[in-house]
Amino acid sequence: MYTDQIVAEMHEAGSFNYETAAAFAEKHGLTTRSVISKAKFEQIPYTPKVVAKSTTPRVRKSDIVEMVATKLNVPFETIEGLAKADMASLRALQAVI
Repeated sequence: MYTDQIVAEMHEAGSFNYETAAAFAEKHGLTTRSVISKAKFEQIPYTPKVVAKSTTPRVRKSDIVEMVATKLNVPFETIEGLAKADMASLRALQAVI
């Protein structure tokens, strides 16, 4: 529950990011998500975490099936249904071929 004192303390902080919201939440027995939501509701600036993009290109399941077809020397169309399998299974198949 957000008392007037807690809200005033949030405004005194001036802004939040994930780490400061987590510390504030722990101090007051709240969840981090709750503090972030309340900060946004109170129009206190919040800077979200920066999500780093992967440096490796994304591999599609159909790409793996195509590689398997090439290694097995079979037309892609004959095994294209494998693209519906989960990625872990396809990677395991690719590893043993």
